[in-house]
Amino acid sequence: MKLLKKLFIKDYNNVEKQEVRLRYGVVAGIFGIISNIVLVAGKMAIGLIANSVTIIADAVNNLSDAGSSVVTAIGFKMASKPADKEHPYGHARYEYITALMVSLFIFVIGILLGKSSIEKIISNEKTTVSIVTFVVLILSILIKLWQMLVYKDFGKAINSDALRATATDSRNDIISTGVVLISAIIIWFVGDSKVSVDGIFGLAVSLFVIISAVSLVKETIDPLIGTRPDSELVKKIKKKLLSYDGVLGIHDLMIHSYGAKGNTFVMVHIEVSADGDLIKAHDMIDNIEREFFDELGMRLSVHMDPIETDNEMGKEHKMRAMKILSAINSKLSLHDFRMVIGDTHTNILFDVVVPYSVKTTLKELEDAFASAYAKEDKQYFFIISIDRSYL
Repeated sequence: MKLLKKLFIKDYNNVEKQEVRLRYGVVAGIFGIISNIVLVAGKMAIGLIANSVTIIADAVNNLSDAGSSVVTAIGFKMASKPADKEHPYGHARYEYITALMVSLFIFVIGILLGKSSIEKIISNEKTTVSIVTFVVLILSILIKLWQMLVYKDFGKAINSDALRATATDSRNDIISTGVVLISAIIIWFVGDSKVSVDGIFGLAVSLFVIISAVSLVKETIDPLIGTRPDSELVKKIKKKLLSYDGVLGIHDLMIHSYGAKGNTFVMVHIEVSADGDLIKAHDMIDNIEREFFDELGMRLSVHMDPIETDNEMGKEHKMRAMKILSAINSKLSLHDFRMVIGDTHTNILFDVVVPYSVKTTLKELEDAFASAYAKEDKQYFFIISIDRSYL
């Protein structure tokens, strides 16, 4: 794997560069095309000689893998296109589309393999095997193992869903060819006259391929729809933001990924002291945004929220509100707490952060606060907004 990188990927360690990512994808695609064509030729010849639907189907599966490799290479080329007027966030999500197409290829092959296997079971055609059959199948498993390791390594290096999907496809091929090998061994010792061992094993392989394809389709559609970001990434962003002097807290964190590094957009509200120097606070925000891009490759957009730190009445009611929330559920928290004090009543406004795992409703929150303040001499009204948390 390292030899492939050294020979064909210039500056292969610098995976942050778009041209390096492109080269990884193209090299993986060409590698897949060549290795799969070799497998198709060997398996098709043996399958026709042995009259084995399972081996022929396995050869067709490898032919589809070669087509998938072409799609992968094209997908990486299209994903490397820079942002334009119609696509201001770039084209990196083409990688997800590529992964989806590979997954659909796998699904179609599974269906076709199942059809051929059922026909073989019904017709009960005789299958013959030879030493050459075993040699081809064993070499096929070794080549597919090599493919899987290369795709996994490349996919990990550039964090590519398309290459990870292709690695999964190679793993499926190892299993399916392994089943074909077991089928050949049984036929070698027992024969294939009374019941089509080849057809039964081929049907088992097809079911495995179809189930794997459905799982892959879901995995590749999720990023296109938009999924919750990785919890470790969320923690990393929060920890880094809170490490800056002058940042009192953060909330309303939103993360949108459009593919590779440099295509992740982060929006967040940062709390700063209302009594501080506005120019210094703004300068701090600029530095944070710049450092996030330079160090993490993320495009950060910050909304600055000034909060009062010396209002004793506000502190008292905020602590009280936090206790009320904690009594409802320990996972609840609040931010943007403020009070508007009037002659006849006081409005208390704040946002409550509710994780998706907590089923608390807005009405439950409003009722809890109304009940907690019911015996006060002064009338309080609560204006509560709910925010959702990634964690």
